[in-house]
Amino acid sequence: MSLIQSTVTRAKPGRRHDAVAMAVEASKLLERHGADDSRLLVAQIAGEMTGTHVFTTEFANGAAWGEFNDSLNADAELEALLDRVERADAPVEMLSMSVGNEFPLGRSGPDERGAVVEAYISRALPGRFEAGLELAAAVFDFVEAHGASRCRLMQLTNAGMLTDCMVASWELEDMKAIGRLGEAYGTESEGQRIFGELVSANGPITTVSSGIYRVIPL
Repeated sequence: MSLIQSTVTRAKPGRRHDAVAMAVEASKLLERHGADDSRLLVAQIAGEMTGTHVFTTEFANGAAWGEFNDSLNADAELEALLDRVERADAPVEMLSMSVGNEFPLGRSGPDERGAVVEAYISRALPGRFEAGLELAAAVFDFVEAHGASRCRLMQLTNAGMLTDCMVASWELEDMKAIGRLGEAYGTESEGQRIFGELVSANGPITTVSSGIYRVIPL
């Protein structure tokens, strides 16, 4: 079961390019410790989180993640980078860090990566967890039918107030594809049904936040 560690930062005014350069540097340092799947996402449209950067590193399982983190303690270059992040003149402000465990839904689908990621954070209502999983599978079927790929459901841990929340995400080719998918919710019966269940007071989940993220090559 895959595990993703995410670090959320916000670039300081006028320091966006420096923030991306720091993420590139971090990615190269982490590769030495087995982190071969790091990505940088920028919140393009995400309410109050718009403009934040999400740096993710993925691992095959919890043991690999733990071994990776243990190995970081002896890396002087990485310690120096962390010191720079904490300095007053750093290009970024650290906002949060969390871990997400992928939740298997017993389904398969296209796994190609896209240039844009759409993500929804939700919390299952008491006694409605299984119904929430069924809703996630229905959403994934719908978005894949409209060009989405790499649909995933993660449960957050060590995430402060978002602990135990679920993150559903999928990837698309570009913003035009995002726009077409959004229209389908209003024009197709299955999209209307799913949207109605998402916002219903009797639905299985409460949406906490959502956002559209642009992938920055590292």
